[in-house]
Amino acid sequence: MNIIKEHNIVLSARHGQDCIVLKSLSDKHLPYLYKWNSDPEVLYWTEGEDIEAYPPEVVHQIYGSISQNNPCFIVEVNGEIIGECWLQKMNLPDVQAMYPPNTDVRRIDMCIGEKSFWGKGLGTVFVGILVDYAFCTEQVDVLHCFCEDYNVRSSRVWKKLGFRLALTEELPQPNKGKLHYHWCLRREEYLTLQK
Repeated sequence: MNIIKEHNIVLSARHGQDCIVLKSLSDKHLPYLYKWNSDPEVLYWTEGEDIEAYPPEVVHQIYGSISQNNPCFIVEVNGEIIGECWLQKMNLPDVQAMYPPNTDVRRIDMCIGEKSFWGKGLGTVFVGILVDYAFCTEQVDVLHCFCEDYNVRSSRVWKKLGFRLALTEELPQPNKGKLHYHWCLRREEYLTLQK
């Protein structure tokens, strides 16, 4: 039995000379997930808490559970696997309570695990691909995403894609960050940006 539930969605875009493709995450990608989730430098940017490594059983639990009801993607640049991302139905009750009932609220989580691809603008491109997919194909009402104040790279991605800062929360200390940012983009705002 597979750990990760697959789908048949393939998304792509060009970034200069680079071809970025998002395709279904699957069990064959587990060696990448083990590698990235055991690299403290990668985890520094993806996790709010200080975590040195996730063991394989935790990797299975994370990706296995998320993929059951949400599309999870492996990210390729020119055929080379560099990271992963997903579009998830909002799973936090306090965030769901910020919106009227029956509002389709989703979140995007992402990771560039191959450090040689950091700082090249690729995160903005593939998150942008997911934003387009969320609003144009899935007809999502709101994307509500997160990062902490120390993660300026993530904040830049959200700003470049038109998200606005919706909420700032103080984090209990000690923690890596002092503030937890909520970034929001509504479908009508997205459509206005596209004009």
